[in-house]
Amino acid sequence: MINEYVYIDLDGVILDSEHRMLQRKEMIGFHNHHDKHEFSKYFEYTQLHPSEWNYIIKEANSLNNSVEIIRELEKMKKKIAILTKIHTLYEMKVKIDDLRNNRKIGCPVLFVPSGVKKCDIVIPNGQILVDDSQKNIKDWIEHGGKGFIYDEKANNDTFSKVRSLDFLLKR
Repeated sequence: MINEYVYIDLDGVILDSEHRMLQRKEMIGFHNHHDKHEFSKYFEYTQLHPSEWNYIIKEANSLNNSVEIIRELEKMKKKIAILTKIHTLYEMKVKIDDLRNNRKIGCPVLFVPSGVKKCDIVIPNGQILVDDSQKNIKDWIEHGGKGFIYDEKANNDTFSKVRSLDFLLKR
């Protein structure tokens, strides 16, 4: 498909912000990362303490040179966009400010509210999603897209799993 876009998840693919959020969540006493109720409580906490997002996003590190690869893809005029979940409006503000002003990334950023599937925001229709969530990739593929699981610790790339965004430079 000549006009296909590549959508890239932010948390856990571009930045280590997902890991940082789980650390912060544990620091305030929420240890069960499989409990949706605990996550809801944590996101309520971030509403009262919005500076949490500054720590989680602005101080996050690029995973396997993802930020640098995205900048290179932009120079190559590749059709890429960031497709990222948000839980609060302040998180959205911090993400866009960090991407534009700190990371110097200018591609489109699409925000997915909590409780909404990425494939409901963007119709997959043969387009690519790179995401660290198997659930998101499964939904994307079921709706006609192509998906790659991002696993920064994988030994090597496979047909459906990648350890770096490097493969996008060769597409």
